[in-house]
Amino acid sequence: MRNGLYPRLAAVNLRKNRQTWLPYLFTCIGTIMMFYIMLTLQSDPALANMSGGAMLGSMLTMGCVVIGVFALILMFYANSFIIKQRKKEFGLYNILGMEKRHVGRVLMWETIYTALISYAVGIALGILFSKLMQLLLLKILRFDIRFGLYISPFALGATALLFAGIFALTLLNSLRIIHLSKPVELLHGSQEGEREPKSKWILALLGVLSLGAGYGLAVTVKNGVEAVSMFFIAVLFVIAGTYLLFTAFSIVFLKRLRANKNYYYKTSHFATVSGMLYRMKKNAGGLASICILSTMVLVTVSTTVCLYVGVDDMLRSMYPNEISVTSYDIETAEQRAAAENRVLSAVKEQKLNVINYKAYYLLNFQTTRDGNCFSSGLSSRVGGINSFDAVTAADYNAMTGQNVTLSAGKALLYTPNRTGSAVTGGKLTICGRSYDAEAISSFPITERYDNIGWEFYFLVVSDEAELRALTQAQTTDRGGAIMTFMVNFDLDGTQEQKAQCANAMSDAMLDVMPGGTTESHASVTGRSMNYSEFVSMYGGLFFLGLFLGSLFLMATVLIIYYKQVTEGYDDRERFRIMQNVGMTNSEVKKTIHSQVLIVFFLPLAATIIHVGFAFPMIRRMLSLFGLANIALFAYCTFAAIAVFAVLYTLVYIQTSRTYYKIVS
Repeated sequence: MRNGLYPRLAAVNLRKNRQTWLPYLFTCIGTIMMFYIMLTLQSDPALANMSGGAMLGSMLTMGCVVIGVFALILMFYANSFIIKQRKKEFGLYNILGMEKRHVGRVLMWETIYTALISYAVGIALGILFSKLMQLLLLKILRFDIRFGLYISPFALGATALLFAGIFALTLLNSLRIIHLSKPVELLHGSQEGEREPKSKWILALLGVLSLGAGYGLAVTVKNGVEAVSMFFIAVLFVIAGTYLLFTAFSIVFLKRLRANKNYYYKTSHFATVSGMLYRMKKNAGGLASICILSTMVLVTVSTTVCLYVGVDDMLRSMYPNEISVTSYDIETAEQRAAAENRVLSAVKEQKLNVINYKAYYLLNFQTTRDGNCFSSGLSSRVGGINSFDAVTAADYNAMTGQNVTLSAGKALLYTPNRTGSAVTGGKLTICGRSYDAEAISSFPITERYDNIGWEFYFLVVSDEAELRALTQAQTTDRGGAIMTFMVNFDLDGTQEQKAQCANAMSDAMLDVMPGGTTESHASVTGRSMNYSEFVSMYGGLFFLGLFLGSLFLMATVLIIYYKQVTEGYDDRERFRIMQNVGMTNSEVKKTIHSQVLIVFFLPLAATIIHVGFAFPMIRRMLSLFGLANIALFAYCTFAAIAVFAVLYTLVYIQTSRTYYKIVS
């Protein structure tokens, strides 16, 4: 054969198969565009030099990896579908005298055409939209908008290399399928007869149990640490349960419907149930994939949106005061006074006013509990891990305005996250020291400590000598706690002024050591000085969530479209037979509509159920970030479900037209 025949034949084939090839082409273009944009943003030096640029770069790198891996999976799926639909065409080539190597050359040219068009259009769109995505990212990060187009040679080369490899792998997979198939098998294409699927009760039961186990883990977790440790286990249970329910339980359920004669022996029910029963084995995997991808879209978008919108809440939760100064070497009253004067002088130099001022010694340590006895360290003992914050009565009085007097051996105890086994008072032994503790109902420096699975206690001891004795006892009892001096307060002024004050205070807390060296003996943290880092982190997650959510949505649409095309070709002959045996055209259309609705919206219903059961676990995980606003997460989740349901319905309307056109 002439070599020029293969390129022409490949071009003709692509035009004739445009109904299945164009969605694949659009998928290739979309993934190339998204990968180039993500890689361009990741390699943009202007973004890397911004505040929080290193963290943002890490997130964008993770996004590049996810997009690259997902592109490989998605393109393999779409290409395998196209090859399956064209088996009859390749078999006809064999009957007409073309050898498999000739068919392979045609496929090679088709792949080359697809790759060249995809790369050219994908890169052009990537360059066009990369600036728009950069402006969107800067807007999300609340940074100043910069103009100027950046084209990354590295992104151009890496994108070409990655997708050349993916196209080569899809071509090799297509050649493998053609090589292993016999001409008769190719000629029959996908029209092999289907046997009635068997009821697999064991697999159906395993599916119910697996889904129940995943749901049970999601709704019974008690704190954020437990949620993180159990999340992937729950996800695996839900994924396995979803696939088993669609592949096995659906068959059992449909056969039970068929056994119900009053339901089954009606024209519309008969056609719907029998049609779904015979094709469920083939379609179940696609339906389960749609369900899992849809769940990924909703979880990804709702959590990242919630984290971004709740940045201010998280800052307030993690930093209850605008500025917090922790000193590690304050030993005397004179040193304490000097440290406080240095802090207040730094604020005065910035011409700001101090609000809610608190200064106190603090001893924080972790213990393990056995009854009312608490020992230092994190060794495995009865009662798990218990964290103590201890202050003196004098500092407690200064913060609360009370006039509490404690004698030796007396203490006050506050437990913010009380459980059934929490200690609220009585005789206690802490690191070998005995206290008669009286329970109190509040404490001036508590934060939200109920999210990581520890029991937290706040202890007030008699005086500074007792606090230092407890520090020494903690060290003797295999501990290592250090008593620190804390200064916490709020400020008036703008966010920029507060951040500038915090940075100036951080410089002011440096001590000049012997020899002229400097060493920091204090750490300064606060909301405003960490604001840009938080926005970079959660803004980057938000941008990445929207990007990956769009990718997962594109994959969902592609699978739905190909499923509709497959079902259309499978149903065409079946419904012609139904018309020939007496069903009217309106009855056929009603049956088609009923079946498509059930099959199409079944994954959406399962997705909403998955997200509903995942809500408690994800909420616990978000609490580790300091986000305890349940209402905000609920609003974000409901909004994501509503928007996704609308998009899903629009996809149904568009793809069902293709289905009806094929069937009719």
